[in-house]
Amino acid sequence: MINKSEILEKHFNLQELRAGEYFVKEGQYSKHIGYVEAGLLHSYQIDRTGDTVTTNFFLPEAFCGSFFSFYRHAPALDSVKAITEARIHTIGYDQLQALFREDLGINQLGRLAIEEVCIEKDIRLTKMLKLDAKDRYLWFIKEYPAVVEKSPLKFIASYLGMKPESLSRIRRELIS
Repeated sequence: MINKSEILEKHFNLQELRAGEYFVKEGQYSKHIGYVEAGLLHSYQIDRTGDTVTTNFFLPEAFCGSFFSFYRHAPALDSVKAITEARIHTIGYDQLQALFREDLGINQLGRLAIEEVCIEKDIRLTKMLKLDAKDRYLWFIKEYPAVVEKSPLKFIASYLGMKPESLSRIRRELIS
């Protein structure tokens, strides 16, 4: 059986971020991917009107980073920033690929982690297309209660495709 702590200790480097610090900046090359031990991060892009749009949240036991930049060796499309203090175990692309070649079990874990990222993106896209704003928020609070507790409302609103004022109105309606 694969011991996650042993893998992290042996092959990954620990990085600690303060709230507001970047793990990845848009336009820069992301040479590392991270495994979140503690804390909350979010990725975001700036849209055509200059607004910040949250594209993902990263909680403990999830991989984080600009996956596009890391795997394509291209400038990051988004920024990844700590919302709270965070502890992230990081690994570089070459080290990760060598680890995958060396250990079939770790290779399988990596594949499963990427599958989970893809599935989560598909689910979010479906929710955005098929649910109204209130139902998107109800889905979000059920699936991501830790994010609701720790993230500013504006990040949640942008993730759900609405303005903070609309999310505040929905929250008031749900409370009353």
